[in-house]
Amino acid sequence: MDRRALWAVVIAAWAATLLLPPPSAQADVVGKLSGKVVNEKKEPLPGVNVRIEAARKGVVSDDQGRFVIVGVPAGEYLVKANAMGYAAFVAEKVMIRPDFTTELTIAMRIEAVEMPEVRVEAERPLLQKDATGTTRFMNGEDIQKLPTRGYRDAAAQQTGVVNFQRQIDNESQNSNTLIIRGGRPNETAYFVDGFSQQDPLTGTSSTSISNNAIEEVVLLTGGFSPEYGRIMSGAVNVVTREGGDKYSGSLEAVTDNLSGGWVGAPKTDYNVYDGSIGGPIIPGNDRLSFYASGERRWQRDRFQSFIPDATKAEYRSLGLNDNFAPQNSSAGYTYQGKISYSITDKTTLKLGSLGSEDKWQEYAHSYLFNLPHTPRYLDRNQSYTATLNQALNDKTYYNVGISFFDTKRKRGDGVYFEDLYAYYTATGGTDSTPSNNPRFDQDVPVFVTPGRVVPGYLQRRSSYYGVQGAFTSQINSHHQLKFGGDLQRHTLRFFQHYAANELGGQVPNAKDFNAYGYDLTFDTVPYTYFDASGDSFVTVPVVRGVHINESDGGRDGAKHPKNFSLFAQDKFEREGVVVNGGIRYDYLTTDTDALIDPLQPLGGRADPTNSTLDANDLTTNKTYQRFSPRVGIAFPVDDRTILRFNYGKFFQQPNLQDLYTSYRFLEYKVKSGGYFVGFGNPNLRPERTTAYETGVQRLFGDHVRFDLTAYYKDVKDLVEIVNVPSTPKSFNTYRNRDFATIKGLDFGVTMRPINHVSGSLNYSLSYAQGTGSVSNSQGNIAWTAKEPPKQTAPLDFDQRHKLSMNADWRLDKGEGPKWNGAHWFENFGVNVLFNVASGTPYTPTAPYNELTLANVSTVPIGPVNSRYGPWSTSLDLKVDRGFHLWNVDLSAYAWVLNAFDAHNAATVFTSTGSPETTGFLDTSEGQGAAADAASKGKDYEGLYNVAQNNPSFYTNPRLVRFGIRTQF
Repeated sequence: MDRRALWAVVIAAWAATLLLPPPSAQADVVGKLSGKVVNEKKEPLPGVNVRIEAARKGVVSDDQGRFVIVGVPAGEYLVKANAMGYAAFVAEKVMIRPDFTTELTIAMRIEAVEMPEVRVEAERPLLQKDATGTTRFMNGEDIQKLPTRGYRDAAAQQTGVVNFQRQIDNESQNSNTLIIRGGRPNETAYFVDGFSQQDPLTGTSSTSISNNAIEEVVLLTGGFSPEYGRIMSGAVNVVTREGGDKYSGSLEAVTDNLSGGWVGAPKTDYNVYDGSIGGPIIPGNDRLSFYASGERRWQRDRFQSFIPDATKAEYRSLGLNDNFAPQNSSAGYTYQGKISYSITDKTTLKLGSLGSEDKWQEYAHSYLFNLPHTPRYLDRNQSYTATLNQALNDKTYYNVGISFFDTKRKRGDGVYFEDLYAYYTATGGTDSTPSNNPRFDQDVPVFVTPGRVVPGYLQRRSSYYGVQGAFTSQINSHHQLKFGGDLQRHTLRFFQHYAANELGGQVPNAKDFNAYGYDLTFDTVPYTYFDASGDSFVTVPVVRGVHINESDGGRDGAKHPKNFSLFAQDKFEREGVVVNGGIRYDYLTTDTDALIDPLQPLGGRADPTNSTLDANDLTTNKTYQRFSPRVGIAFPVDDRTILRFNYGKFFQQPNLQDLYTSYRFLEYKVKSGGYFVGFGNPNLRPERTTAYETGVQRLFGDHVRFDLTAYYKDVKDLVEIVNVPSTPKSFNTYRNRDFATIKGLDFGVTMRPINHVSGSLNYSLSYAQGTGSVSNSQGNIAWTAKEPPKQTAPLDFDQRHKLSMNADWRLDKGEGPKWNGAHWFENFGVNVLFNVASGTPYTPTAPYNELTLANVSTVPIGPVNSRYGPWSTSLDLKVDRGFHLWNVDLSAYAWVLNAFDAHNAATVFTSTGSPETTGFLDTSEGQGAAADAASKGKDYEGLYNVAQNNPSFYTNPRLVRFGIRTQF
């Protein structure tokens, strides 16, 4: 390598660290190409050179004309075949899918004089014959056509996936929650280019990826192989684009600011700007390439929802825009990049990075008269990865990857956010700002007092370093052996103060916070005053500043759990039969101390109120080792029908925020008692699932595929919060007590383009029952120190029926009716997406004031989650038209969501099953409260109607967005 090329590599690597996406647990991003070379008589041809040019991989066909090329990075390729006496063969658009085999038949023709090369366009197979589990593939082009944005929305259309749109755990999210086959939210893993994007503290992922950077999305909803570990329900594996030997890129802008009354949809100030570029770093050098993308987004209303008329009127009376919910904005960006360097034809080094940030506020209807103080969030993610892939020979390769991932969240008051001392100085510990709405009355228990600062503040950060590797060998034409492992070391920090508005003054509240990995420190100044007698001066320290600092030492320092795994698997393929079998080993340790006796956390001393929680009360935590056998079988009934069966055991460490706690805070609460807090338990066992599934896939003709899958999951050792009757005061912690049973049926039909029309139909029937939907489901029961009932009930996300239909009609260049010498509808397309879904369950209760801010006491009138909310329907569409101007391809489109403006409920009041009313005003208590307020000249009933018409109870109304996209 000359000096200029060396410097180019160094500069490119440095740029990658500034430019790129996040990492973690293991998912493959390479696949295999296999097939057969035949002549015009369909006879096998040995000795033919088959090569994937861009991947720099090639082999020679054997005596039977067969060939296998392993370790091919996922993506779309051009495949060439050459042999003496035969015309060159070129197959275009050959799609290699991560983890799977792509089959290609190469038909060679005897070469005539000056005969041109034979070029064919490969069709993506409708039957993925080596998929022994349920797998869905979505490439970037298909995602671009859909009337959705982002990989989550595309994945939500598939069978077995529930697009859950309300908060289910302790923290809100800035994106929808995907529930796969009835599993808890943390049971779905998110990977980008083979590295995990999950926060181990919460099990969620806030990483976003721009549409233009997506090469393919692989959705695994069951039967995944042993290389996928520490997940129990499913995985979303996103493969990002790479640069080629030519420069290419795209620009895209989307907005709804052209909407308004003329299209019958509100203007909500939705804006997305997206750009990407890729190609050789050094012109003419195809060994060193790059790809980078970026997205900037701004939404004045991040989750647009239908707004009832009563609420619109109240918005107008406050001088607000009635098209969208106020103080519900989101601003963020995403950056992504990848550098690929082919050191030799057999060795490739890839550097990658991915990052995103979102600053957003959460509209809370109870804050309608206190809008500036609505909760505010910051989510930030970044990761850096390096992968080395080397082929030892034509059939054997290995890859090694290292990664660093960091994710952070802050949540606080909408005005003061992370300035903790400002909480106190703004309130002095009281609510002081007068009402800004003359209709508001503090006697109405449905709205937060104007000027009230959000009392709590949350900050957490998770990061890890990881090493992973795998060795793969195609031992013979029938067996592909793969083994590998990974190691991760995490650094976890958590801080939550429950009374941040008490952090100033002479006696700051340095007790009511739960923290590890962070210290709370104070800046003080001397304050002098006369004592009570007025005879002398007294000087005391007064707080003038509050800081959160990272802390790594001591019992409440940063936590460092470690995960280690090994796996081995064999893919057997012979005469159409595929057997994927293997085993996984996981070693998990929280690496922290645990209580010796939870019933006597302070050691059972005679006077526990004066005791401390010290080293004698703690012991080393338990470590866990688990083996996970898995096997999947697929075999052909005929050349158009495949049957498959899959069995597997899956283990997952619970959310780490359920394992860790501050022992200083535990000591304080065990002595004082008080409000509800869940304390982590380091000895929690891994949660476990035993899953079975069977399915059939059938081709009808060459363009239609039918598939049917039945599955059953037995889930045990799920985490549940419980009350521990300890001395001197009880506390709440977590135990492996919950369990679930999930079963269902997934049905799908996929159609390739026939007369310009393609489409799909996906239907899911699911029964998800258990004793708790998340670890905090029994929070109220634990708070009141009651014993939770051990009976199964539908889980909160038990959506029995879901139907998704997609149809795409598209004309290419020169197609369509011709008039006046022009094809007016060439490069024109329409994509329609229709969704129908049954409601999710709730526990019916007697009518009561559900809008009381402190209400936690209800009177059930039926079993837990025994009733279901209303069904929802929506029709979305995207109409686009392509143009070619100034040697640039342009595409303009209109994107319509909920075209029929259906008023779909996201949640309901439990006393009525309706999103419109609680029924409280029809009770004697409600009528009495209204009459008493009216006698004092107060409009209790009017304000209550505003309060119960909550936009957050609905999904989006009709929305129209416009976009333009260019490629070069």
